Amino acid sequence: MIIPTRDRPGPLHRALRSLARQTYRHFEVIVARDGGTPVDQVVGRWQHELPITLLDTAQPRGVSHARNAALIYAQGEHVAFLDDDDVFLPQHLADAADILRRGQADAVYGQALVSPTWIEDLPRISHGLPRKDYPFDAAFLAVANTIHTGSLVIRNPSSAPVRFDETMTHCEDWDFLLALHHTAGYRFTRLNTLTCIYHQLPRPGAVASAYQTSPTPFTRARATVYQRWPAPDRRTEAYRQWFREFDHRLDTRVAGGLPVAPHLFEHAIRSLHATFSAGREPDRTLLDQLLPSLGQWSRESSPLPAVPTLSGGTHATK
Repeated sequence: MIIPTRDRPGPLHRALRSLARQTYRHFEVIVARDGGTPVDQVVGRWQHELPITLLDTAQPRGVSHARNAALIYAQGEHVAFLDDDDVFLPQHLADAADILRRGQADAVYGQALVSPTWIEDLPRISHGLPRKDYPFDAAFLAVANTIHTGSLVIRNPSSAPVRFDETMTHCEDWDFLLALHHTAGYRFTRLNTLTCIYHQLPRPGAVASAYQTSPTPFTRARATVYQRWPAPDRRTEAYRQWFREFDHRLDTRVAGGLPVAPHLFEHAIRSLHATFSAGREPDRTLLDQLLPSLGQWSRESSPLPAVPTLSGGTHATK
């Protein structure tokens, strides 16, 4: 169990508490501190219930370095990832371990409920909250990432030449998933139930910060991923071209100081995944709906058009 952490001792405590509540208990926990606030006291509070090792790095070197350091240390047959501000529901590890033990897959990921408030269990009414619940599609994974890293359990890649790219500051998890699938030949499957909670609080985060510069770090990272992992067919390349135009329009807005609607990228993913799964070409009109060309409106004349509600809700992004 790998948990990278920086400057979130309170959420880390809740993440560790969710591990103590797992019905499957045959695991070790590796907390990899990537600089920031010391977490010795948080780890110490749970060492009587969980076998925890703290890898302590005083100076921040990035989440990829923290995860890679933990991967080197991990001795178990399987490795699970949990972000320090997310929580597992009690059956998450048991459900994943059952599939991995039967040899049905090399990588399993759960469905995640996205919550705008701190919760540690499913709310009584959750149908109005967004979910990260996409079934696995290798071709669409070449277009965009649909898997939440904090829900992933994999066969330990200790013997495979696959690690997180420490030169990437964004989309490094997506690149890692593609490497697992294409380089190491991992078979992926999704669990059929909600098994974790992905917290997206209404506070400034990595995504909001990334939208302060143009081209955004996501534009640059997507270009790197597309170059590194060629599209498997013409239709996948057509969807990639859709995203290149999406990035261009978004970068133009950011450069002009124009507002960007919240969760814009995840709205695009939800719609495009549906048309991709149906075997259709990407919808060009969706670009105009989500990011109309600058000639259609101006900063002075009108606000950014509202993003429509899409089937399945929206996904929040940290």
